[in-house]
Amino acid sequence: MSAIPANLARVSNLLASRIALGGISGTNRELLRTQVQLSTGERFSRPSEDSVGASAVLSINESIGRREQRVRNLSAAESMLDSIDSSLNDITELIQEAKTIGLAQVGFGSDEITRRNQAGVIDSMLNALVSMANRDRNGVHLFGGDRNAQAPFGSLLQGIRYAGVGPGQQVDIGMSADVRVTMSGEQAFGALSNRVRGDRDLDPSLTASTRLSSLNGANGLGVRPGSVEIDVNGTVTQLDLSDADSIGDILGRLSQVIQATDPGATIGIDPVTGDRIAITPSAGVTIDIRDSNSTSTAGDLGLLGTYPPGVSTTGADLDPRITPLTRLDSITGLTQPMGEILVRNGNQSRIIDMGALVTVEDLQNAVAAGRIGARVVISDDGTRLHVVNELSGSALAIEEYSGNPTASELGIRSFASTTQLADFNEGRGVRQVSGAVDPLTGLPDPVRNMDFRVTLKDGRTFDVDIEGDATVQDVIGSINAAAAAAGVLPAEFNARLVSVGNGLELVDSTVGAGSTTVAELNASGTAEDLGILGSSAGASLVGTDRAKVAVDSVFSHLIALRDALLANDERGIGLAAAKFDGDLTRLSEARAEVGVRTQRVIDASSREAELDIMDQKLRSEINDLDYAEAATRFAALQRQLEASLAVSARTANLTLLDFLR
Repeated sequence: MSAIPANLARVSNLLASRIALGGISGTNRELLRTQVQLSTGERFSRPSEDSVGASAVLSINESIGRREQRVRNLSAAESMLDSIDSSLNDITELIQEAKTIGLAQVGFGSDEITRRNQAGVIDSMLNALVSMANRDRNGVHLFGGDRNAQAPFGSLLQGIRYAGVGPGQQVDIGMSADVRVTMSGEQAFGALSNRVRGDRDLDPSLTASTRLSSLNGANGLGVRPGSVEIDVNGTVTQLDLSDADSIGDILGRLSQVIQATDPGATIGIDPVTGDRIAITPSAGVTIDIRDSNSTSTAGDLGLLGTYPPGVSTTGADLDPRITPLTRLDSITGLTQPMGEILVRNGNQSRIIDMGALVTVEDLQNAVAAGRIGARVVISDDGTRLHVVNELSGSALAIEEYSGNPTASELGIRSFASTTQLADFNEGRGVRQVSGAVDPLTGLPDPVRNMDFRVTLKDGRTFDVDIEGDATVQDVIGSINAAAAAAGVLPAEFNARLVSVGNGLELVDSTVGAGSTTVAELNASGTAEDLGILGSSAGASLVGTDRAKVAVDSVFSHLIALRDALLANDERGIGLAAAKFDGDLTRLSEARAEVGVRTQRVIDASSREAELDIMDQKLRSEINDLDYAEAATRFAALQRQLEASLAVSARTANLTLLDFLR
């Protein structure tokens, strides 16, 4: 008989052999597993060997993989930011050189020929600046903002157009606030105008297609999805609105639940305000709407409360925001049918027929399709429209065209009653006399503080002082007040905005052989800056538009300097050269911003390196093999295998006769 475990009685030779073979096989398996561990350096190679450890290692490996990608992103980001900083440095040096040329051409020592030659130098600098602003790295343009696949700057209508959008492309640095690795042309060069800014809240009405995502909601927190509880005369129903998308969805589901108990009830958009839901129960029916399951949907929809029988009760204002899908005919206060507006930029103009447009996006597309360097954008708070000038070297105007006040009602007329005088004349404002005193008495002299004189056709005159006026409407009020103080009746004279085009209009209904004339007083320059200097023999004196919107960019200033040099305009040269100080300040601030971003990237890279070491260490503790322990175990298994083979060989040859001797 072979060796038998102590817990077994007499067994057959076959069973004993199998027991011995099982022991040898088990030792071989452990020996093979140890060999694999020694060759790979890992404690386990399959999840089944250590399910808990394998799960932890998989999670750590995933984290390490994400971190490796983040490190590659950070490396690319640092390279991009270095390229931006280098480009901004080159541009700064170019602008400093242009400023030096401009200052050198003011005063003695320069003549028309010299200035004309320098104009050629400035023109080559302008081309170089465009090339620098269009630099890219691996196909990503440095100054294109979010739209960086195409060159952001190009020629259009004899100006330089900026086609970029957004503040810049972001890269994941492992924190909640990612870093931008490209820069907008607006931040670096001032490539977009900050006007025309909408001067009125358009307050769009609700429609069935209004998306819930475009509502500020009754609580000012948007509409949060959830359920509402509807009690119709004691019949309570839970209504799930979590997947509702539009006001039409809300109205349809409310109607289905309420009318199941009260068929005569009506649910719809309040026709008076247009910005809230109205519910009218039948006579004898009371409806109560509550939030359910700790949600706030009923409150957000302005429906929270009790609706008494037979009375139309409205909810709270849902405050819809303007989106590209907002219908133009839903805008409050917009005369229907809408008329036409004129978009003018430089010596080009485009007529936009608003009557042919349906949504805000249609308006944006129509202006963009005109390729006139204008862009319609929605304000950040979604309450109004803005129009920005994309074209450096050209002035933008939004005018009334057909006599229908559509541009004014949209709040985008560039010469409106609310236009600030400080925005006139490309931001230089309107000059005026103030603080003048009588040289003999030293006391304020009202006569010396008058800005301009208006002479009517019948020969009467009155003087106007606009001191303290801030807007166009203030100036109109001052002119009409001065006329009234001089005894001129409103039926005889009236200052107002022109109904077609842009500018001030002085309507002179007096009878006489003269002309309506506006002349400067005290060398103020006010009438010229307002665009009303001059005379007219017609029914009115129509001024020029001095509130056009120019792009205050480095490109505009280079173009202005070039043109002033070509025209031998010493005053224009000085004004253009002075503008470069603001450009240099903006470039310096942009470089500082790039420096801050670069430092954040460097810090993030260091942090990722430290976290990677920690993850590698943790993974090593879980999965890496202890070679000393494994080697000792391998030697012990070898001895165990040798002993098992020896014992099995010896016991396999024993018989009953060996024990009878």
